[in-house]
Amino acid sequence: MALVKKVLVRGALIGLALSALTGLVLKFMDFRLVPAPSSPPNPRIIEPDTGHDITDAPPEMSLTIGIANYSDEGLGKVFINDAWGGAMRARASSNGRTCCVTLPRLWHPGLKVTVAYRTSTMFLNDPHSYVEKEVVLPRYEPFLDGFIYFMYFPDDQVRVVATPYTPGYPGFGYDIGFADRERDMERIDDFLEATNGDEEKQ
Repeated sequence: MALVKKVLVRGALIGLALSALTGLVLKFMDFRLVPAPSSPPNPRIIEPDTGHDITDAPPEMSLTIGIANYSDEGLGKVFINDAWGGAMRARASSNGRTCCVTLPRLWHPGLKVTVAYRTSTMFLNDPHSYVEKEVVLPRYEPFLDGFIYFMYFPDDQVRVVATPYTPGYPGFGYDIGFADRERDMERIDDFLEATNGDEEKQ
């Protein structure tokens, strides 16, 4: 009986020693006995106008090029980031006719595009002339599909807007009418002020 007890005690001591040794080894090797905490999930991206979950959509979107000309000058060839957007007569707009300009789905400060264009007056003076500018894109909410609009105004003022809607339609993010009808200079000035790139300063 004493022998059995001695064997059991020795076995228990050996078990405790092995358990302690295992703990030291695991600690030394920085192993975890519990699962590592999982990384936080990616934030969900909801399209504001439709409520659709577009979290799994590609991080970039290819937008059809449109032109809205609010001036009395005709526009010759228009390019955005070297992609041809067509031409436009005075006081008119297109419904997005050519493809495409790639933009990130999530807007960020500092986002710009390069535009090149020629007005009818420029063409008369020099058929080979162009103006090239870097234009800041005003803030946009994430959307699934839509347009990038080159918008031209008197005094050679240019805006470029990424949008799921064409300018003038309900849902367009700014209070401005269709290019062929808009004559309210106060609304035009408000639009130009709202899209002048002040996000860069915030």
